[in-house]
Amino acid sequence: MAYVTRPSIVLPEHEIPTSAIVRDIIDSLPPDPQLPSPAVINRWAVNLKVDTRRFVAPLEVVSRTGTVTGRNNHALPVMYRMATTAACDALDAVGLDRTDVDCVITSHSTTPATPGLDVHLVNELDLRPDVMRMPATQLGCVGGAHALAWAARLVDAMPGLRVLVVIGEALSTVYRRDKNDPAGILYRMLFGDGAGACVVSSDPRNACLEVRGSWQQVVPNTVDSYTLEVEPAGLHFTSEKWAPDGVNHLMGPLWEWLHKTDPYWVPEVVIAHPGGPRILEDATKGLGCAPELLTHSWESLRTRGNLGGVAVLDVLARTAVSAPPHGSRTLVLGIGPGLTGAAVEGRWHNPTTSQEGAE
Repeated sequence: MAYVTRPSIVLPEHEIPTSAIVRDIIDSLPPDPQLPSPAVINRWAVNLKVDTRRFVAPLEVVSRTGTVTGRNNHALPVMYRMATTAACDALDAVGLDRTDVDCVITSHSTTPATPGLDVHLVNELDLRPDVMRMPATQLGCVGGAHALAWAARLVDAMPGLRVLVVIGEALSTVYRRDKNDPAGILYRMLFGDGAGACVVSSDPRNACLEVRGSWQQVVPNTVDSYTLEVEPAGLHFTSEKWAPDGVNHLMGPLWEWLHKTDPYWVPEVVIAHPGGPRILEDATKGLGCAPELLTHSWESLRTRGNLGGVAVLDVLARTAVSAPPHGSRTLVLGIGPGLTGAAVEGRWHNPTTSQEGAE
């Protein structure tokens, strides 16, 4: 059985309110009547339900016209520092020595580098030179859930294995003033930067989630749903108009998997990727659960924006603070480019609540 510890989350120092981004978008729009009006842009901002987020640099730096190399060279060291700090915090929280780590799984899509975050962590944390490494650089928003699914399967196959999961993203690198189509404007207002880390092992101590199964899915013929392209002026993230509806394409296969071992399974704790309001609304409907079960996902979206692969770790950490009842049926669900989905299912692990209830 695999257990997941409460994730450690690290954010950059520069807090950027959505109001400042809206002003920057409107002030930098070229005089073109075909472009969205200020009133439309303000309405989009309200509908996104993101109040603020953190960036690796001040807005005036992030929004400055530059090159993909310049943007990456500025963001990559900050992402590395955030991810390293999150990893250290995650290990310290459970009392693990650096040499206790048997495997490290990493994901970062917005700061391309070779060697990547996995090799950086081996050196910065003084991990064992023979540590198993599983780096991913193309998972995007599904990275956190995908990494947890990988880690759980590894632990189930090799009991005693200690897996360090580390996700880092600097999504502010896709902030482009020259992208003024609806997608280009919306994603400037949606994304945030951050890093998160946790430990997955067969040790229930210090855990918040007991994993009983994992799931991955690729929806055929949806490769254009969300795309991240490298252009001379920077990274370009865009999506098809139907992409926010993507979670509905995953619900059928997800329920088939969930009911395979338990025909009566229903969620009691939901850790859903806060990719945007439409994704969370459709996840609520698709899971047939009370909207309150996604409260922490909505709060993550409101205060931190879409953190990409880090987002589900942030929601998992917030949920741990609220201390759900021990044994609650729990689902962690991620969605990302591809169109892809990943999930882990299990029971909330919080023995103290069951002991308190018995007193």
